[in-house]
Parts: sequence; structure tokens; C-alpha cells
Amino acid sequence: MRCRLVLLSIALAAPASAQVAELDLRTTFFLEPSADSELAVITPSAALTLTPVEGFGVTAGWEADIVTGASERVKAGPLVDVVTSATSFSDVRNVASFGFTLTSEHTRLSAAGSYGIESDYRSRAISVAASTDFLQKNTQIELSYGHGFDEACTTAFRSADSPTLRTPLDSSKGCFQNADDRATRDVNLENFQTAWTQAWTPVFETQLVLTGAVQNGFLANPYRSVVIGPAGDEALEHHPEHRARGAAAVRARYYVRPLATAFGLGVRLYRDTWDVFSHTWELEAERYLSSWLRILVRGRFYEQTGALFFSDDYTGGEPVLGPRGQYFTGDRELSPLHSFLLGGRLRATWTGAPGDRLGGALLKLEMSAGVDLLKTELEAFTWSGDQPNDTLAIIPSVALGGAF
Repeated sequence: MRCRLVLLSIALAAPASAQVAELDLRTTFFLEPSADSELAVITPSAALTLTPVEGFGVTAGWEADIVTGASERVKAGPLVDVVTSATSFSDVRNVASFGFTLTSEHTRLSAAGSYGIESDYRSRAISVAASTDFLQKNTQIELSYGHGFDEACTTAFRSADSPTLRTPLDSSKGCFQNADDRATRDVNLENFQTAWTQAWTPVFETQLVLTGAVQNGFLANPYRSVVIGPAGDEALEHHPEHRARGAAAVRARYYVRPLATAFGLGVRLYRDTWDVFSHTWELEAERYLSSWLRILVRGRFYEQTGALFFSDDYTGGEPVLGPRGQYFTGDRELSPLHSFLLGGRLRATWTGAPGDRLGGALLKLEMSAGVDLLKTELEAFTWSGDQPNDTLAIIPSVALGGAF
């Protein structure tokens, strides 16, 4: 769950129809309130796109995550009397990216790469995408592929060591510095997506999106341990090293002219090889209150099953509470859960012209403000029998953008 506050978004463009330069500055704020494990993330970002010739654009970007908070690092279930307490932490992640885009009348090709650095993780990614439209631009097909070459820092356990003997990190000190008690584990990520967008009439359109992903390598949290013995013995959580994921989403949008309102409905189904199955249902309505002001309200329901190896207590008896195979996890995102989201947004847009700029400077000015409420119900996850108290999120957002 995330609480984002968009503070600033500025776009620069030439007076002519072809853009010469576009600059986007944005800051997001994420807050997860909790009496025991509050989390705050500030994410500033900047992206500069240059279009030296028509149909060719070059983009360079930077993004950072500034993280502070506290989290429980030892997962214990109700059958073991283990005192768990949140541990404070802070970290900064910096990501630089670069890409280019080729655009013609009906086709768009793009490629991008990024490199991220944080104290205990390194990320390198490349992506390519291609899209085309036809049938008088009423049909659009898009294909994309991405690959990540990541590295995670862990304690220096050997692959041959029993998972029950592996220990979690106590800090990121020594990571990526050839320290004797630290090791680097590979994480490889493959992502595929295809999308079909169809405008059936001037007021009705649909979209079908198919996504697939394959993950290989160290897929656990290097800091989180799980109690695996009745006496309180604990070990670094142990996840499978391979995970394949697939999802299909269908969205439809219909504009009712007498109400000046567009209604949207979306359904998404997801399944992976860890036996997590989820379904998401979304409904939204967006109405123009005037030619420059519109309001959007939306709701979402999400539900998932737990991973095949999830248990709330790995020291109990089979099959309700006890161990489920050779793996064990303290990740509540792998437990059975469902959530509800309700929210709304106001957006105002004013448009100028090269000879008639807003305030003498702007071709476009856009402002928005919104808020979402997200409630998550954890069906089978506790901290030593206690329910987590960070399952309600308030998600406000504001944005300001302009084109010059």
C-alpha cells in the first residue's frame, strides 16, 4: 500500500507542434502509518526529453527513494511466545535512466536502460517496446520486453548450507565491499507484455493486456528471519529461487453523453508458480463539471490466495499451521488477503496557444488533487499471534504541471 503526494510536474515544449525539450520534475510521498512500524518514502524524480528532429526523442532521467521507518524482522506465529519488535532503518536509492524513441505516423519504437544503487541492492535493466495503430487509428497493438540484472546483498552463507542455518543481515554495512561476512546474490528478471486497445465507437473502447514475468535468483528479504522451532530458533526466510508469473486484464470505458460522464470497468486475473492466485475488480466514473474541470471517483476490490508454502507458524502441526514443504516465509504479501480501495480526484486543465499563452508564458496548465482510502484484511498473518496494525492507508495526492 502506498500514499503518494505528487508535489510538482513541469513540462517544457517549443511553440511549434514538434516538441524540442520537455522537462518533468516530480516528488512522491509514501506514508504507511502504524504504531509499531511506520514507513515513509520520499521519491523525487526528474526526466528530460530532447527532440532534435521530428520523430526522434532522447530521454535522460533520475529518481531517488529516501526511506525511513521501522519494520519487524522476526516472523513468529501464535504457537511460539516470541517477542517481536520493530527495527528502525533508513536508506537511499538512486536510479539513472536513459532511452530513445522513434515515432512515425502509425508506429512507435522505444528502448531504455537504467542503473540503480542502494546500500544493499544493485539494479540494472533494459527494455524495448513497439506499438502500431491501424484501421484509422481505432486499433493499437503494443509489445514490450524488459530484463533486469539485479544483485542483492546477504550474509555470506554457502549454497550448500542448510536453509535452517542461514542468518539474516543485521545491517547493510560491508555490502558490495568484499567484506568476509557479506555475499552478493544474483536476481534476474524477465518481463513481457502485449496490449490491444480498440475504439469500437466514438464513446466506447476496450483494452486487453497480457503480462508475463520470470524471476530467478535470491527472491527473499535478506533482513527477515522466521521462527522455525518451538524453542524460538530462527533462520533467514527461504523462498524458491524460481518464480513464473502471468496476468490478464480487461478494461472497458464508455462515455455517456447526456451525463457528460465516462464509466470504466476493469478485471484482472493473476497466477504464479508459487500458487498465488488473485483477482482484481475496479470501477470508476469521471465527469466533466465544466470544460476545464473534471472529477473522478473509483473503487477497487482485490483478493489473493496464499503461497503454497505460506504458514502463520512453521513450528505447529500439519497442515493448518505447520510447515509446508522445504520453504518458509515471513512476507505477508504471500499470505491470503483481500483489500478495498475507495477514492476520488479533481483535475483542472487550462490550454493556451502559441500566440495566446496562459499568463503570457504557458501553453498548458494542469492541477489535480485526490485521496484514496485503502484497507487490507490479512486472513492468516500475525506477529506472534498479534494482528498487524498497519492495514489502513490514507493516500492523498496533488499535482501541478505546465507546458511552455
